[in-house]
Amino acid sequence: MNAFYDSPLVKKIFKSASVRSRMAASHLGIILSGFVEDLHARGYTSGGVRHHVLVVEHFGRWLKRRGVPPCRLSTLHVPEFLSSHLPRCHCPLPAPKVREDCRAALRRFVEFLRSRNGIKECAAQTVPQAPRDRLIAAYDRHLERVCGLSAEVRRRRRLCARQFLDWRFSRGALRLNQLQAKQVRRLVLWRARQLGPTGIRALVVSLRSFLRFLEFSGRLRPGLAGLVPQPVAPLPPPPPKILEPKQWRKFLNSFPQSTPKGQRDYAIMLCLAQLALRSQEVVGLTLDDVDWRALTMRLSQTKQQRQRLLPLPGSVAKALLSYLKHGRPSTTDSRAFFVHHLPPVGQPLTAQTVRVLVRRAFARCGISASGSYILRHTWATWAHRRGAGLKLIADLLGHRSLGSTTRYAHVNLEELRQAALPWPKIKP
Repeated sequence: MNAFYDSPLVKKIFKSASVRSRMAASHLGIILSGFVEDLHARGYTSGGVRHHVLVVEHFGRWLKRRGVPPCRLSTLHVPEFLSSHLPRCHCPLPAPKVREDCRAALRRFVEFLRSRNGIKECAAQTVPQAPRDRLIAAYDRHLERVCGLSAEVRRRRRLCARQFLDWRFSRGALRLNQLQAKQVRRLVLWRARQLGPTGIRALVVSLRSFLRFLEFSGRLRPGLAGLVPQPVAPLPPPPPKILEPKQWRKFLNSFPQSTPKGQRDYAIMLCLAQLALRSQEVVGLTLDDVDWRALTMRLSQTKQQRQRLLPLPGSVAKALLSYLKHGRPSTTDSRAFFVHHLPPVGQPLTAQTVRVLVRRAFARCGISASGSYILRHTWATWAHRRGAGLKLIADLLGHRSLGSTTRYAHVNLEELRQAALPWPKIKP
């Protein structure tokens, strides 16, 4: 019998002696005690701990049937368990079988094993074998290393490139030297019937990017990328929706600073509202990115993957410092600035979590808005109204060209109406 059966914490969570005996004798029972203690330290409830342990027990039963000892456990076994075993699982209860729940529990289990060097790190396939996959992988490296595009933009362009290859060559061999301009035009015209103006422009940009890569790498004769049909220039976008000063103050005041979570959320909202950061940039902040002496903040994980150095306003610095002193969990060893306060405690936040916080705050305040980008638009518009130049705004927002910033320079019709002079009266 191992430590799982005798652990006081385990006895508190698993009150049945028969259950403890069964888990202690399971294939991964030798490491379950440490896993329970890790989950408890991260703030998981007793029910959450029991669910995670049941998933790991189920996973261990599958490993035992496969003849995989715990010392040979690798990261490859988790996706194999999820994709090959769960859809056809006939294991008796209480083995959890919901794929999403099992994936989340095993992700936490893998992180626990990594912290103890108890799992082998294996890549499923470092170099794709199929020619089509190798080409897409090379294109992705080009987008990252040469173009400096973010992961999300690269994902969309990879998808477009694969769809183009599947449309032109189906499942056959890639004969890139046979590509012709009429085929590219036919694809754009065919997709144009299914897409709106924004989708058409995204398709054209992605298709040109892929063809330029093929030309750049010598896989295609030069000139074809320039023959992709250019869609009609769209009308100028409407002025961005912004918050009025009263709405802005009501929004910030909706985050109570009397609790650790409230201090965290308030500091996040100041980063969005007064530094005009994107959600991904906020969650990418680390403890090393703030220079308290110089009152500056360094952004590393940006949309364009270019570092930016921003001045740190006093109100933002005060909120960040208050969160570090009184709100941030002291038990976490993560270097991320903003972390979870609920299980898994201490793990870095995601951009989706920040977006949800913003949407809920808008709903509390009765503001008809949903996206965190509205705070970014509000800052940029107010800055331009107060006399800031477009170049300065573009630098702070991280825009590569002024064209992305000009939409914030729209004319405020109400201000223009108040400034209009009355028409002079002329006596007959």
